[in-house]
Amino acid sequence: MARQERAELTRRRLIEAAAAEFAAHGYAGTSLLGIVKSAGVTMGALTFHFSSKSALADAVQEAGAAATRAVLHGDEAGPGPRGALVDTLALAEALETTPSIRAAARFTREGRAAESNWYAAWVPHLRESLERGWPGGRPASGLTPVSAAALLTYVMAGVEATASARGALRDAYGADPQDELAQALQALSALASPAVKPL
Repeated sequence: MARQERAELTRRRLIEAAAAEFAAHGYAGTSLLGIVKSAGVTMGALTFHFSSKSALADAVQEAGAAATRAVLHGDEAGPGPRGALVDTLALAEALETTPSIRAAARFTREGRAAESNWYAAWVPHLRESLERGWPGGRPASGLTPVSAAALLTYVMAGVEATASARGALRDAYGADPQDELAQALQALSALASPAVKPL
């Protein structure tokens, strides 16, 4: 393997390991030593690629934002309420399975990355999709594209904030919170428009 390929592989391993650590422990609770152990590299390798913990966190934030955008643009759900719900469900699943997305979201919640807000990676897409494909007229519920986008944003904020408490939520609900979320989002489709078919 060429030196440049090895370097790129090491950099990716560091970002992946850091994403998992930052997602689990937050910025303040994550140590560089824990990251290098998890990545299976030396501290020298880390400092070669990243001059500081902050620089590494920035790379994780960028990776999380890119992964978030890929989730939204990766499906062909189409515009409107149904597409927004499909995107929201996909993003909820990605939060569960993608450490860089969880880390980027956590950084934003912790107030670490004001200039690289995780919500900016997906809320504009969601709102634009709703506005572009909103059915004619106004549903009896009074829901508008703006209020629907806000509602789904609050849902995602709750999903992100409680991701680490899945076991506690399962105990409280008596069911998997991911299943509960899917059912709640499907119910929202009836509010969005009578023409929207359940997912």
